[in-house]
Amino acid sequence: MSTLKAQHTSSSLPSTLGEPLRSVQRTDELLPRTLSRVDLLTIFTAIVFFITYIQGTLPHGNLGIYIYWLIGALALFVPSAIVVRQFNHFMAVDGSIYVWTQRAFGSLWGFFAGFCSWFPGVLVLLFTGSLVVSLIQDIGILLAGPHTHWLAEPWQQGLVIVPFLALTGGLALLPLRPMMRLTQATLLLYGAGALLIGAAGVAWLLQGHTLHVPTLNGDALYGQQSNILFSAILFTLLALGIPCNVAAEMKRRDDCNSILGPGVPLAVVAYLLGLLGLLIATLQGHSILATPVLSLLNSVFGAPLTIVVALLFIAFVLMIAVICNIAFSRTLFAFSLDHRLPLHLANMNRHGAPSFAISIQTGIVLLIAIYSTFIGPWLYDEGLGHTQRVYTVTIAALAILWCISMLILFLDLPVLLYRFRDLIAQRPTILATPRWLLYLCCVVGSLATLVAICITFTISYDEVLIPDRDWVIYMSISTLIPLFIGLLGAAYPRMLRGLHEQTAAATENARLYQELSEAYARLSELDKLKDAFIATASHELRTPLTVVQGYLELLCQLENLDPQTQRSFLYKAHYACEELVLLQANIMDASQLQINAAALHVTRIPLKGVCSGIVELFEPWILKEQRQVEVDIAPEIVVQADEMRLKQILRNLFANALRYSAEKTPIRIVATVEEAPPMARISVIDRGAGIPVDKQQVIFERFVRLERDMHGLHRGSGLGLSITRQLVEAMQGTITLTSSGIAGEGSTFSFTLPLAPPSP
Repeated sequence: MSTLKAQHTSSSLPSTLGEPLRSVQRTDELLPRTLSRVDLLTIFTAIVFFITYIQGTLPHGNLGIYIYWLIGALALFVPSAIVVRQFNHFMAVDGSIYVWTQRAFGSLWGFFAGFCSWFPGVLVLLFTGSLVVSLIQDIGILLAGPHTHWLAEPWQQGLVIVPFLALTGGLALLPLRPMMRLTQATLLLYGAGALLIGAAGVAWLLQGHTLHVPTLNGDALYGQQSNILFSAILFTLLALGIPCNVAAEMKRRDDCNSILGPGVPLAVVAYLLGLLGLLIATLQGHSILATPVLSLLNSVFGAPLTIVVALLFIAFVLMIAVICNIAFSRTLFAFSLDHRLPLHLANMNRHGAPSFAISIQTGIVLLIAIYSTFIGPWLYDEGLGHTQRVYTVTIAALAILWCISMLILFLDLPVLLYRFRDLIAQRPTILATPRWLLYLCCVVGSLATLVAICITFTISYDEVLIPDRDWVIYMSISTLIPLFIGLLGAAYPRMLRGLHEQTAAATENARLYQELSEAYARLSELDKLKDAFIATASHELRTPLTVVQGYLELLCQLENLDPQTQRSFLYKAHYACEELVLLQANIMDASQLQINAAALHVTRIPLKGVCSGIVELFEPWILKEQRQVEVDIAPEIVVQADEMRLKQILRNLFANALRYSAEKTPIRIVATVEEAPPMARISVIDRGAGIPVDKQQVIFERFVRLERDMHGLHRGSGLGLSITRQLVEAMQGTITLTSSGIAGEGSTFSFTLPLAPPSP
């Protein structure tokens, strides 16, 4: 996850509100400010159009039903807009209700209010899926006639709803800017469809039909249809909640308020126009389509154009679902940043979207959809009735939870106004609206939300499907469970944070224990390697010392030896002393971490003579094992190297060739010239067991040893090849290994050294 920086969204009360929450601290790496005023206007307008579309899918009848839309606009939507506008003037943040309530009542109620605002937003996604099913059913009727029953079974509806919801989640993970452009294009197409519907209404009136307003009766003001419509008014809060949820991502802080100001009358006018269109549509009589406005369009322009408009509506509902998914994921994102939920919910993908939060809420609504369309109907054997019951209860629970969050919001503002009354008196510009109007909106809005909760809780949306006596039980269960989850998450954030800290501490302890165990095992291995190194060094030192001692004793005992034999004995003793020098150099190099290239004494060295001398050094061993050793090196090859270090390299490689190959097998030392760059490549080739493929990458590391040698006497110290590589690289060369790992094919160790320039 991106690292938080000490930047935060500016506020009108920066010092008075106290330390900004983590969720308020925003950086471009987390949620960059990419939304313009046009984008915000697009979101607001799209939600307004969406609400007008919902109007056409709800029950309708007489004038009393539609009065509830006016009541809702005056008592709930307008006060909510004024209060939200004032809060955005205070502080424009993502997860707005959550942050505002936390400032007013503390972290516990802040999380609870945020949860009550977030969960209904997720349930809206399920509602959009059911709208798509209705539109597809209408298309089926337009294509095949009124007796067509597309998607009649719950599992068939599930085959549409589940992929639709998964698609909305996938689109929400994409970059925000392309999604906004796609939303704008879809909104324009939807607007064109709305204009066609308006034209159809005008054409229908011009055909001589009369617009008679339905009469008002007492049952219309309080009953099933009024309950549904008044609860549906709560969908209008989408037009406020979604822009507020992305307010912190606006390029300019005041863009949200600039839209909310003129947006309120725009929304009210749009709702009234939607009601007018719905009145015209319903005056045609009984409609065979689930969407009356499509029935009006079909009666005027015919089925083909109506199908095209229905497809535009499906695309529009899809983009609304994507916008809802994006907007409400910001609340989970804010919860996570404040350690109210696991930090994984704040993880961002490469497109800058909170991918984990979007995936979680998409998964929740997918589980509900799968249960309502596949599992529930199969378990209870009620078919479509069970699915309709789940959707009906879900929409009602959505309305109640949303009312609770708005009720808390109406209580937040008076608390903050009282708490900062002195500051407001000094800086009146903090208030975007007169104080008395704010208090009035809070009172009226609170009463309206309480009435909406009571109505939704007591009157069934469908008395045939769910009687009133059962409705209260369903409402109690479907609302109390989410409320309990919200309270649990609000009451135990420290427990979640403590669990995270304990998990981190346990992980750190496990890591330290693992490192300690590995260090102990390494020290134990080093102790064993120390003993093996001492034993190997002692054995290798003893061999040339025995040779020196033997020839010197012979010289002392055999006084009458001829001069040639004496010189031969002295020559062999001299070579044994040279081997002692090379062994001592290996021991000294083993105590160093790196060979000092500056300490090398580089001269011109005829390569063949040095290689032949190394072979003579091991002559007793060669004779004892009856080996054939071939030195295939041109006399004119002269290299630039440190002579003692070159002998040390050859001695290590040749000793390994003897040790790890069987008796009577040949060994070759070959040298070739490479032109670019001018280098001599020296290869030591044996016909031993070879080097296993899995060890060829590590064979040049320190203390890496193969199995016991061919003679079963000693294992190597594990330092020879490591020292050899360092020496070769110090003299500007490279060393490589070639081996199939098959016994009898042996190994070839090759190293390069710079060629000496020609003598002047």
